[in-house]
Amino acid sequence: MGAETNVRLFTVLRALRVVRLIRLVRTLPAFRELWLLVGGLANSMKALGWVALIALALLYVGGIIVTTEIGQNHRVYGVGPSYDGEIWPYEKYFGDVPTSMFSLFQVMTMDGWCDDIVRHVIHRQPAMGLFFVAFLFVVAFGLVNVVIGIIVENTLAAAQVSDRRAEVELGRTRRHAVEALTDLLVRSDSSRTGEISMQELQVAYESAIVKDLFKKIGLTMQEAKNLFSLLDYERRGRVELKRFANSCRELVGGAKRRDIAQVEITVGTLARHLEQLDGQFSKIEAEVGSITAMADAFVDKTVRTLTGFNGDPRQHLQSSGAPGRPSGAAAQ
Repeated sequence: MGAETNVRLFTVLRALRVVRLIRLVRTLPAFRELWLLVGGLANSMKALGWVALIALALLYVGGIIVTTEIGQNHRVYGVGPSYDGEIWPYEKYFGDVPTSMFSLFQVMTMDGWCDDIVRHVIHRQPAMGLFFVAFLFVVAFGLVNVVIGIIVENTLAAAQVSDRRAEVELGRTRRHAVEALTDLLVRSDSSRTGEISMQELQVAYESAIVKDLFKKIGLTMQEAKNLFSLLDYERRGRVELKRFANSCRELVGGAKRRDIAQVEITVGTLARHLEQLDGQFSKIEAEVGSITAMADAFVDKTVRTLTGFNGDPRQHLQSSGAPGRPSGAAAQ
């Protein structure tokens, strides 16, 4: 007998090896939904425990009520047949509190609750129908829907956590790909200028390794060309490798982050354009000031040559005559 028990126990322990499949389930993308359901159920256990405690309390209180009103009410239920012409064994369903709790649980699951239990009770005590209707609304419709809501909420939360983990892992892979692409482009810069042209970028894209890195980053060649055009604000046909790599790094992080990075790159390009325009305006302002000074000097020199006035007030007084001097004296 003892050996047979040990064999059974050993068989059960061998069956636990199926738990090893959990790792396989977690790694395969095809079982992602199954793992989310399992995770949602596992995360719901605490809340489900509180719901079960509330249901147990309601079953206990309801069991006391129906035991008193039905199971121990021999004067009403102990005489004559029920509505179907047969004797209903009311003590079998509500003879004591534990039995009554199990019967109420049957009502809660709606398993033969109407024909087996409630119709017989309403036939003897119509007012008890209100109790069973209220019990169904609170427990069957209320608590059961709460349980469903808890499981769904935790499953969605587990899906969000899984998506965030996948996004973080994808971002890490893309960052490593950007670093590898930067290192590869730097190594391919034989002239050591620290710059890359569009032609060099297209030639490098022909490599299978570079294509794979662009695929991991999530960039197409057309997007790389657009990025190159944004960075080449001077239209020299070349951009710095460091700036190109930093821009690719900024584009890593999902669609929303990519849009933000593109806006940041565009704004940075516009800022550099504005700096260039500001420098050009400063040069123009200096040139205009120089031209103004030359024009003033030219006008001043021309006026002095034509009038003979060198800017001395005494020369002006001598040429026009002293004020208050008689005209006859001047004639003498």
